[in-house]
Amino acid sequence: MADTPNTSTADEPTGEGEHQGANKPGGEQPAEGAEPAELTAERTAREAAEKRASEAETEAARLRRSNAAQKPDDVAALREEIRSEFATQLVRAEVRAAAAGRLRDPADALALVDVAALTGKGGEVDVKAVSAAVEKLIKDKPYLAAALDPNRQAPMWGDVGAGQRESAEPEPATPQDRLRRAYTTT
Repeated sequence: MADTPNTSTADEPTGEGEHQGANKPGGEQPAEGAEPAELTAERTAREAAEKRASEAETEAARLRRSNAAQKPDDVAALREEIRSEFATQLVRAEVRAAAAGRLRDPADALALVDVAALTGKGGEVDVKAVSAAVEKLIKDKPYLAAALDPNRQAPMWGDVGAGQRESAEPEPATPQDRLRRAYTTT
């Protein structure tokens, strides 16, 4: 790569006068044709960076050629991977749909059923196998089944005696009736 011309403006320091005798003790001038150590180090670093960049470009071109030669295989493998992921998502959706209404929480079916075993030929969803898997899950773990009456949710907890209750006797009309009832012995 050729050296670039100096495009600095008059306000910017060019570095040309920085290394002349002004900074050296005794006002010595460097020998004619001799370069300061900083300038030599900078040029060496720039040459090394240009060499690394050139090597990186060569390696990138080699990898592009290599990838182009293998591209048809890569595309087929990528397609197969996408089909597999899509088939898994379809089976999971089918399991959720089959479990809806039959299990309290359809997500339980996803956690407890082997989804990979429910894929049919060519990535198709085997609906009969999905239905059979949900039935087997309900048979093995009946506590996961939904309530029989779809309008009534099964209670999460048993009756703990909290909340408002209907009283067996009507509420007294006056405070005197309340006191009378309290002091009456039966």
